[in-house]
Amino acid sequence: MALDGQEAESCVVDALERVCGTLSYLRAATGPVAGAARPGTLAGDGRWMKCDELLDDPEWLEATVRRSGSRLGTRSAAVAASLFILGYSYRVVTLAVSCMLMGGAIPSSDPQVLAVAMSSGRPSLITYREPRALVLAGGRAPGPVTFADPELVGEALAFIIRDAVDGHLRLLVDSVSARIRVGRRLLWGNVAASSSVAFRTMEGALGEWVKPIGERFFAIAPNELQGQGNFLSLEHAGRSGWYWERRNCCLNDRLPKGIRCGDCSLTPPDQRRAAYLAGLANN
Repeated sequence: MALDGQEAESCVVDALERVCGTLSYLRAATGPVAGAARPGTLAGDGRWMKCDELLDDPEWLEATVRRSGSRLGTRSAAVAASLFILGYSYRVVTLAVSCMLMGGAIPSSDPQVLAVAMSSGRPSLITYREPRALVLAGGRAPGPVTFADPELVGEALAFIIRDAVDGHLRLLVDSVSARIRVGRRLLWGNVAASSSVAFRTMEGALGEWVKPIGERFFAIAPNELQGQGNFLSLEHAGRSGWYWERRNCCLNDRLPKGIRCGDCSLTPPDQRRAAYLAGLANN
């Protein structure tokens, strides 16, 4: 059931509280934003930028991306663009997925209802300034029985893809790649990786019943997300792990610390696999 207004806000607040109660770093605000940055203004940490205004102003978006890179320690616009989209897409998709699976309500990710703010040079704060929502299972706390219904799962995932991926992140990728010389496939690889982390985070919190939902998301996802990676399940020493094997590099290792992600495509598959197994053995 699609809701807006106060009813939607109540459902979104409840879903966010359930998520934050388990994963405190996955928090978001709701309601109007005060003192939002004017288009063209380089907003400091914690200052809200309305997403529709940011995406409608390519120069402002480019300047925001480049400033983000500068704060992270890179002069490369391509690295800045890659990591900006990685962080931005992670927040948008993970909040939608976690609210769906933990709260039974999916907040709309339409740019017109979201605002984003920077923290330590990364886009990592979100507010739902005009909450709308798709409410599942009567707004009750869902569980594996709820998501055993393939029709409900299909409706929920289609909403996230239509609203968050096609309706928001596509605009972001298009605008950034039009202003900065960076591979579109790399940027979409970041959206795919962020989406995989959303489901992997929920699988870690809720259990293995999340896995087929994550697999189905990628089965019905837009073409740009196809072939960007795959899930990998491993068991070792009585423990199991669920990983994402991405097929391109997000360029995180180009930052001053030179840290390569655990799933980086530049690391040979056998070395990645050995690291995963070592992690399982040590947990």
